[in-house]
Amino acid sequence: MSPLDERGPHRQLLQLSEADCWELLATQEVGRVGFIHHGTPQIFPVNFQVHEGRVLFRTTPYGAVAQAVTDAPIAFEVDMIDHPNQTGWSVLLSGTGQHETDPAVLSQLWGPDRATPWADGTRILWISLTPSEVSGRRIAWE
Repeated sequence: MSPLDERGPHRQLLQLSEADCWELLATQEVGRVGFIHHGTPQIFPVNFQVHEGRVLFRTTPYGAVAQAVTDAPIAFEVDMIDHPNQTGWSVLLSGTGQHETDPAVLSQLWGPDRATPWADGTRILWISLTPSEVSGRRIAWE
């Protein structure tokens, strides 16, 4: 079918493979972590880094994120939206958050990397999400 039929061009929603999801995640530096804090859903933007099948981000050790995501179910979403073309993609990971304390991993993450928080403050605690589910969707012109 031609992209232009009697109805004109249209978009379709495509499911992304897990490999596509990881590839797209690696192109971005800001995502959103979703969690429950004191019984209320919360979503916070964070700078992140992809490392060995996990997503890692830094936070303050005593903030809401650090308290709520440790050993608890969390969601992490990254997307890209092309408003002029009305296209884009979204990747969603879900799993359990953990404090990352492995010195071998941390030595690879410190420094001027993409996970350097934009927000002021001391964000020295790394949170690691090893996802149990990875899914994604893309909306594209057919």
